[in-house]
Order: sequence, then structure tokens, then C-alpha cells
Amino acid sequence: MRSSYETVILGAGPAGTGSLVWAAQHGLLGSWLDDGVAVVERRRPGGSLGDYPLTADSMGQSFLEALDGPCCEPLLDEVRADPVTTEMERFRDRLPSLELVDRFQRRLGAALTAEFTRRPDSRLFTGTTALAIQLEPGGSIGVVVADQHGRRDTIRAGSAVLALGGRQNTEWETVELVAGVRLSQWRRKILTSHQLLSRGGVEQAERLLGDPARAPRVVIVGGAHSAFSSVWMLLERVCPSGFESAGVRVLHRSTPRVAYGSRGQAHADSYPFTESDVCQATGRVHRLGGLRGDGREVWRRMHGKPGTIADRRAVAEPLENLSVDELTRTLDMADLIVPALGYRMATLPVFDQDFSPVALAGTGPSVGPDAQLLGADGTPIPGLFGVGLGSGFVPPGAMAGEESFTGQQNSLWLYQHGLGELIYHATRERAATQRRDFAARKAAREREFHSVAASVGAAEAQNRGSDELSLM
Repeated sequence: MRSSYETVILGAGPAGTGSLVWAAQHGLLGSWLDDGVAVVERRRPGGSLGDYPLTADSMGQSFLEALDGPCCEPLLDEVRADPVTTEMERFRDRLPSLELVDRFQRRLGAALTAEFTRRPDSRLFTGTTALAIQLEPGGSIGVVVADQHGRRDTIRAGSAVLALGGRQNTEWETVELVAGVRLSQWRRKILTSHQLLSRGGVEQAERLLGDPARAPRVVIVGGAHSAFSSVWMLLERVCPSGFESAGVRVLHRSTPRVAYGSRGQAHADSYPFTESDVCQATGRVHRLGGLRGDGREVWRRMHGKPGTIADRRAVAEPLENLSVDELTRTLDMADLIVPALGYRMATLPVFDQDFSPVALAGTGPSVGPDAQLLGADGTPIPGLFGVGLGSGFVPPGAMAGEESFTGQQNSLWLYQHGLGELIYHATRERAATQRRDFAARKAAREREFHSVAASVGAAEAQNRGSDELSLM
């Protein structure tokens, strides 16, 4: 195994491989791999989107754009010719299933894997789990890993990119919905949106709903993508014919926003928006902050929008409209409660040069505007970057979308374009700086050595002269 790499990427899902894809689009991947890139993946490259029986939030075109670029390398041509790409082409202007997206991403992951086998200075560690990170003297990063048999090793690199996925927020255990009301009081009824939306979630929900002869009642807490995707899952998969009017209640703090492909589409839906909600680059309404996919369509049905059959089985209402007694009674009567409070980026234990733990940001964003991982005090940790679901990354500049958008953005398109470019340049520039610093230190040591040698030589010459005089 190579002693040290330019960078190590932890996780080979869409977020982790995004910078590799961007480099391949621009003819830069081969040279990057020749300088040494390590990728650590517990399962297989490509991610696990197939674990979610949902429709994607983006059109097929967003996924196909991974194969387009100004100077694409051959591996992308191979993927472009694959039957799964032909299948994805049928969904260029439609929403594909996540199962299809998963197969497409796995094919792209296989192409990247083959590229690693052709580049001996880089390595893809599959079946390997990252355990901890050590900040080492000189600015290098040590990543402790374990293989499938538990054998441990340390991978060293100039930087590390954490792309380990997201973990659903557990704030529901302690957060107060209103004064004195916490969801932990109804713990036995809880099924998180992540559990509900994953494979096996339907069966878990059915068990909690109990008697199929009685109309079930469900409360969902949250107002973003996972909340309305949960509504869709309940109405379409869990109990398509069992819910009565308002059988599913979505309680939210902020009014849900909905994505539209143009101003005209939003007007046709009688959807209110301002110009600050419009992405000036694309003309899309709530391009980054709006509901998409299955969640968007169920929201449109809930509101009886044109082209839909009004569906009154689910309703959405602000939490602030309920008194403490009303909220408590609503939760008491629910058969199932689904917290949909978002995600937080998965991280690893980090230790400094003295092996002391480094506290990471526990609230707010996990990364800064340059995607560097943040410590508990809000300062970036040199050499560590984070990407993926729950990172809190806020797109800047050309990536920013609509002016009114202030939240975090996580999308495959972003990973493989703007954010992928940012990670590529940030890790490469850090490596170049480390090489310059090393060369400067080496040159300084050589100058010091030559200076000492010259001094020693002069002293020896003087001593020889003294010895000769003493013999005369």
C-alpha cells in the first residue's frame, strides 16, 4: 500500500464520488489519480439510493448530466453506452424511480472502480470501514480503518473528505414542540421518517397502526421533503384505502415551499411567489428550497391543484395554531407519530496531534462555505472536508439558486458540479501547498547543513594551520 495519498475520500456514494465525476467531466481525473487518491467504502461504490422505494426528486436529465462535460474521459463514454443509461434517457424529462437511479449510480461507480485499477498510485478500499481520524504533525491526516475481518490499518493523506451519509436528527427526543410538550412522551408510537421511507418501513408502520378495521390516525411533525414524502408513503403504500378525511396531519413550523419549473407553471397552480423565490440562472421557482418528486405531488393533491383529484385524507397546518391541550390531545389520539426533522451529516471521532478528542459542531451547519468541517467553536478544521446529506452546506455564488433560499442544499447535481469542483480544487491546492512547504523545509535544512559543513570545514582548516605553525 502506498505510504501516503494526496487525499482520502470516506464514502463512495453520490456525495463522495461527486468530485471524481467532476474531474472526469473535465479531463482531470487521470492526473488526479496519478498523484494519489484513496477512497474508503464499506459497501460498494454508487451509494444506497435503491434502499428507498420512492421516486427521485429530480428529472432524469439531472443524473444524465454526470456524463456531460467539456473534456470527458473515456470512462464516461463507457457509462453513456450502457443499457442503464438508455433506460435513464426515457426519464430525461420525468422523475425516475430511486431504484433506477441506484442502478445508474452503481454503473458509474463500477466505471470509477475500473479507473482506480488502472492507476497504481490510487486505491479503492471496498469492504472497509473508517473508524477515526487523527490530525498528525505537519498537517497530514491519518484515517484508522478496519476491513471486513476487523483488521485495522491507518491510511495517511494530505486531506480527508467525509461523505458518510446523513443521520436523522434525534431532536424529537428533547425538542419542545410547544411549551412543555416533547415527542419523547409518545416514544412507543414513534417511527422516524427515515425508517418509514426505507425498505421495511411499510411493515413497521402497519404494525404500529394496529387494527386494520379502524381508520388510522397519523401525525407527521415537519414541513420539508421527508415530511411530505412520508405522507405519500402512508397514502400510497401503507394504507391506501384506510385513511379518512384528515387521517394524516402534518404539523409544521415553516410554510412548505414548492418547486416549479417556471414562473408560468407556478401561476397555473395559483402558487404565490415573489421574484426572490426565482432562480435567476434557470427561471425555476424555489429551485433549491421547494418540494419535489412524490412529496410535491401529494402536496398538490392535498391542495386540489389543477390536474389532480383533491385528496382530503391528509392536511397540513402550522404548529402555532394548536394550543398545548389541542396538540397533546392530537398526539394522544394518534396511532403513529412520524418525526421528519431533517438530517445531520455522519462524522467520525477526530483526535488532535496529542490524541485529545476534537469536538465537532453539534448544532448548526457541520461545514463552512468552503465545505471544511467545523469544530464546536465554529472554526474550520484544516484538512477535513464534509459533503452530503445533513452537512449544512449553503451554496454560494453561481450555485446559490433563488435569493430567498437560506437553507442547506444536498443534491446529486450539486455534488457532481459546483460542490464537486470546490472539493477537487480545495484538496489539490492543499496538497500543492503541502508540497511547497515540504520543499521549503527541505531546502532550509539543506542550507543549514551546508552552512554547518562550511563552518566545520573552516574550523578544520584553521586548526590545521595552527598545527603546522606549532611544528616549525
